Amino acid sequence: MGYYKDDRSFTNYVHNNLAIPKIYETLGWNILEIDKDRLEYIDINLGIDYVLKNQNGTIKNIQERFRDSFYQKYNDATLRYRRDKNSDPSRMKSEFFKIKADYLVYGITNGKKFIDKRHTLTDFIKWVILDLNYLKEKYENKELEIVTTKKITCEIFNQKLICPENFNPDGSSSFIPFDILMLNKLWGDKVIIAQNRYF
Repeated sequence: MGYYKDDRSFTNYVHNNLAIPKIYETLGWNILEIDKDRLEYIDINLGIDYVLKNQNGTIKNIQERFRDSFYQKYNDATLRYRRDKNSDPSRMKSEFFKIKADYLVYGITNGKKFIDKRHTLTDFIKWVILDLNYLKEKYENKELEIVTTKKITCEIFNQKLICPENFNPDGSSSFIPFDILMLNKLWGDKVIIAQNRYF
């Protein structure tokens, strides 16, 4: 649980100190105040971290994922896929299956995630916002496929995006890496709502 708390602490820090001023405010998106219990419920059950409203009053349900500078060499955005070792069968299928968020906000920070290094987190190296509903539509139409393979990166084949299921080293869960350049090549701004320094 300590690892999860550290991870959550890092994400909360980046949300408050980087995402709000450097992403949401520049887009004119405002965080809505929501009851703490309700926010916890939609986080656990729907994969929604925050609810925002844009200047036109449109509601945007957001899932955030942030990484420290160690991950800057990767040109993808990841989403948890399965937790096969979870003792609760209802939680084996992870965010990819349950998520009801409209957008994934994914960012690589310029510092380290450790609590004693938080002062190094001053900006994003790059960030992207993906339309999850569009990705789900492509998955359901079999234009996006998740495969078990030795490859760890996506590829485009016959105008389809083929993405691997990658496993974390500790075996706790797997994740899908969505290659941002490939998403852009196939579907452009239909799936990439906004980005900075991914391309």
